[in-house]
Amino acid sequence: MKKYMPSLAAAMVAISGGAQATENGQLRALLGAPGFEMASPQFPGVYGQLWLQNYRAKQFKGNDGQPLQTTANTPLGPLALRVEGEIEADVFVARGTWVSDFRVAEGRVGVSASLPLIQQRNDIRLSAELPAGLSAQAASAVQGLLAQQGAARSGSKSGAGDLDLTGFVDWQEDESRLVLGMSVVAPTGSYDAQRAVNPGTGKYWTLRPVLLSSAVWENGLELGLRATYSFNSRNTATEVRSGQYLHADYAAMYRLNDAWRMGLQGYLVEQTTRDKGPGVAAHGNKARVHALGPMLAYMSESGIWSADIKVLNEFSVRNRPEGRTVWLRLNLRLD
Repeated sequence: MKKYMPSLAAAMVAISGGAQATENGQLRALLGAPGFEMASPQFPGVYGQLWLQNYRAKQFKGNDGQPLQTTANTPLGPLALRVEGEIEADVFVARGTWVSDFRVAEGRVGVSASLPLIQQRNDIRLSAELPAGLSAQAASAVQGLLAQQGAARSGSKSGAGDLDLTGFVDWQEDESRLVLGMSVVAPTGSYDAQRAVNPGTGKYWTLRPVLLSSAVWENGLELGLRATYSFNSRNTATEVRSGQYLHADYAAMYRLNDAWRMGLQGYLVEQTTRDKGPGVAAHGNKARVHALGPMLAYMSESGIWSADIKVLNEFSVRNRPEGRTVWLRLNLRLD
């Protein structure tokens, strides 16, 4: 068994590096962040948002939507590896928005900036189906290597994430709203390709057009949609270029009165092109996730502040963790 250990260790290292998708399962997106304000007017002025997210996942899904597993070719023969564990992230988002009196084609021009502060913990475990008849000593050695590789992909880190800057034009009518914009996401977050956990998603830039559309009715029904499409440059730290993806947040709400709203909110991500670069799986790590859950919102009588809470459960996941997202958000008018 000792003579097999270097080759077996090398195989474990190689396979553990390919077990994650879309640059270690991270998407440069605040999934589920927009809320009832999608269907609410924003008048000229300065707005501040303080949002808190908790994300927890205990499942990792592969390209087929099943629990993530792969095969390592080792001196002991092919070994089926399963990836298990838990990911938890607490994200505090500071966001500012300015809506001006300046108009383009009758729409108000505005800008916004978002900076997430992230604390994330990964606890990754690898397990294998060992060949029948393997000695206790050999089995113990393999389990030890698996534990080492799981620990190498585990850890915790906190810090600022990547800065999102958006310019937009906002058209508002009594019963509808349309916003068109463009976002640039800069690689401001701390990132080291050798670390298992990073507040930043990588040394690359993201350009994404933005569309927001909503409609309200006198009977209290409100519908809102915010969609973006992301184009990513190459991550200079890994030489990987993440694929393009659609990210949409949507909400169906009922206005109980002037103060309270309740309803359902969800999000989806559909990666449309493959990741490309060293170590990328043949299927291209195309990520997919859907989520849906209840939300409750309150707006003060003065309209100066509002708050909401929502719990969104993920499903239909491919090539990333599957978990639950909770948002608690405070929105303020500052001027």
